[in-house]
Amino acid sequence: MISKTALEKRKERKSNEEIIQLVNLLKKQPAPLWKTVAKLITKPSRKQVAVNIEKINKMSKGDAVVIVPGKILSKGNLENNITIVALKFSEAARQKLAKKANLMSFPEFIKKQNDFKGIQIKIIT
Repeated sequence: MISKTALEKRKERKSNEEIIQLVNLLKKQPAPLWKTVAKLITKPSRKQVAVNIEKINKMSKGDAVVIVPGKILSKGNLENNITIVALKFSEAARQKLAKKANLMSFPEFIKKQNDFKGIQIKIIT
């Protein structure tokens, strides 16, 4: 867990306005899951998460929600119908996943998170 002060300092270093607004939104959420996601999003660019579809496929089962606090790349195929929440998608990955998965941004998911009660949520880094 990261302290609020450390998270604020990391946020100040970011120049992307969308990231700053997202971190502010995540900090307001009561669940500790969102503080962890905010911590991962505010990492330096060179340490940001990049995940291939094949890793998502290995780590998800059935009707799950997968959270990727970074970019999704297009290597591999998806076999499960899942909901994927990510910061960014490569164009090729977006095209592959549009057929099989429900793609969402973080603000969309936070607004609809009550619909996902009782469903397994995984953070993939």
